[in-house]
Amino acid sequence: MGIRRHQIIYVISDAVLSIAAIFAAIWLRFEGHIPSYYMDFVSVHFIIAAVTIVLAGTIVGSYVNILEYISVEETFRQFFCAMFSGAVFLVIKYTHLLDRLPGMDGFHISGSITVIYCIFVLMLTMGVRLAPRLKRWLIVGYVKSKTHSRTIVIGAGKTGAMIIKRLRETLNEDGIYPVAAVDSDKSKRGLRIAGVPVAGNDDDIAALAKKYRATEAILAIPSIDPSVIPEIYEKCSEANLKLRIFRDTVDVDSFLVGNRAALKDVSIEDLLFRDSIQPDMTKVYDLLQGKTVLVTGGAGSIGSEICRQVLAHGCGKLIIFDIHENGLFEIDAELKEKFDTRQYELVVGSVRDVKRLDTVFAKYSPDLVLHAAAHKHVPMMELNPIEAIKNNIVGTRNVIETCIKHHTKRFLLISTDKAVRSTNIMGATKRMAELLVQTMNGNGCEMAAVRFGNVLGSNGSVIPTFKRQIAEGGPITVTHKDITRYFMTIPEAVSLVLTAGTIAKGGEVFILDMGRPIKIYDLACDLVRLSGLEPGKDIEIKVTGLRPGEKLYEELVQENEAVDTTSHEKIFVAKGAKPDKELLDKEIADIINAVEHGENDLLLRRMVFTAIADVENTIAPEAEA
Repeated sequence: MGIRRHQIIYVISDAVLSIAAIFAAIWLRFEGHIPSYYMDFVSVHFIIAAVTIVLAGTIVGSYVNILEYISVEETFRQFFCAMFSGAVFLVIKYTHLLDRLPGMDGFHISGSITVIYCIFVLMLTMGVRLAPRLKRWLIVGYVKSKTHSRTIVIGAGKTGAMIIKRLRETLNEDGIYPVAAVDSDKSKRGLRIAGVPVAGNDDDIAALAKKYRATEAILAIPSIDPSVIPEIYEKCSEANLKLRIFRDTVDVDSFLVGNRAALKDVSIEDLLFRDSIQPDMTKVYDLLQGKTVLVTGGAGSIGSEICRQVLAHGCGKLIIFDIHENGLFEIDAELKEKFDTRQYELVVGSVRDVKRLDTVFAKYSPDLVLHAAAHKHVPMMELNPIEAIKNNIVGTRNVIETCIKHHTKRFLLISTDKAVRSTNIMGATKRMAELLVQTMNGNGCEMAAVRFGNVLGSNGSVIPTFKRQIAEGGPITVTHKDITRYFMTIPEAVSLVLTAGTIAKGGEVFILDMGRPIKIYDLACDLVRLSGLEPGKDIEIKVTGLRPGEKLYEELVQENEAVDTTSHEKIFVAKGAKPDKELLDKEIADIINAVEHGENDLLLRRMVFTAIADVENTIAPEAEA
C-alpha cells in the first residue's frame, strides 16, 4: 500500500525530536558549557539517536497507529524505543565500538547523558503522539457550541464507558457531549467514568439535567428489562430530556464502529413494554415445510405480515388471496425483492364468492389456510352491519366449507378481543366466526381461532391516526380519557398465529398473554412527546365521547370459557363445551335470509346478538380433568 503521509511525518518528527533530546541532555549535563571534545562529535550523537529511535519505532509499530485514538499501549511502545536507543549508546560506550574507526579517536559517551536523553526522548515523542488527543480533550472540555447536545448517560457500566469514550472522541461528528452519568450502583457515585462524573441514579435525572444544562439522555443498558423503559422515559420527559436508547448489544457494537443510526429514538413500542413473544420457530418450519399455504386478506396489514413470515419459514407455495388489487400490487412489489416470484401467486378474489374460492382451491389444493380477510373497523361496521355479516360470517363459512370440500388439512382464523362480550356488530360477527370454527372443526380439517387485541401500525389503527393528527398540528381525538386497549406488534401477532398452528388439535380458541392494557389517552400524550412537542400546549388532546358500539375496556375471555395453558408460556387456550351446530346453523340461516330480504340494520344487529346469546347459553365451561 506504500508509506502514508502521516507515517513519514512521524518518522521525521521522531528523528528531529531525538536529536533535540540528545543535544538537550548534553547541554544539561555540562550546564550549558559543552566541552569542545563533545562538540566535535555531537553530529555522531545525533545520527545514533535518530537512527535508533526510528529503527525501534519501526520494529514495534509506532508508525501504523491512528494517533487520535492511541491507547496506553503506545506509551509502552515509546518507552521501549527510548530504552532501545539508550541501550545502543551504552553498548557503544562500554564496547568502544566507534573508538577504533578513523577520525573517531576521542569520541566519548556519558552514562548520565544517556539517562537524561532517554527521559527527554520519551517525553518528546509521547508528547507529539498525545497532541491530537490533547486537542480533542480541550475541545470537549470547553465546548460551548449550541449545536452540541449536552447529554446524560444512563448506565455507568462497561457499555456506558465505551459510549462516553466514543462520544467524547467523535464530538464534531456526532454532536453529542456527555456531561454526566447516572447508575443505580451506589459504589460508583462520586467517581468518574471515561472522564464524566457519575452524579447519581435515575431518580436524580431532573436535578442533574438542570445542573448540567442537559438537553437529552442516552440509555446505555442494552440488557435492561423492557418494563423499566417507560419509567425512565417518564423521568426524562419531566426533565425535558429527549431519550435515546440502544435496544441491544448489536446496536451498541454498530454505534461504536461509526453507525450513528444505531442510537435510536424511543419508539411507542418501547413504551408499551410487552415482552416479545419468542415462539419455537423450528416447529413453524416443520408446519410449513414444502406446504401450500393460502392466506385470505393477504394484502392487509396482518395478512401481508403472515405472507412475509410464511415465505421466510419455508413454505412450498404461497397463495395470496385478496379482493384489494392495489394491496396485492404493493405486497408483490415488496416480496419480489426478497423471494423468488415462483414461490407465491397473487389471486384477486372475495371470500363471499363461493365459485371463485372453489376454483382457487381446486387449482392449488392448499394444505393450510390462514383466514385474515375480514371487515375490522368498529365505527364503519356500525354504519354497515350488512357488510360485516356478509364478510365476517358468510365469508368465513364459505372458506371453511371450501376447506372441507377440498380436504385442506388445517384452517386458522384471525379473531379479535372485540369478539368477547361484544357491544358492536364487528366484534359480534367475529364471535360468530369463532363459533363456526368450533362447530365445523373436523371432517378431515383441523380448525382453530387466534384471539388477540390491537396491533400497532395496522391500517386505520389508532397510532397511525394519532401520528397523522400530530403532523397536521392537532387536535388528537380520543373518545374517552379512561378508555384502555391491549396492544401488540404485527410480527408478534403473526408469530402467535403460526405458533398456534403448530399447537392446534382442532376446535381451540387461542389467546395471547398481552400484558397490561394501555390507556389510549396516555398513549396519545406519549406520541406527542416522542414528536418533540408538549401535549396540551403544542398539540391539543380532545375527548370526543365513546362511539356507537365502543367499550371502555376490552376483554380476552368469554364468561363461559375456562383458560388453560399451552406449551408456550405466552399462549393460552380458551376451553369450553362445543356449541350446538344445528342451532348455530339455524341462526345463521335466519340472519342470511333477513339480509337477502333487505331487513333494516337495527333488526339485523338484534338478530346477530340474539343468535350469539342463544348459542352461548348452550355452552358451559368444561369440567377440569
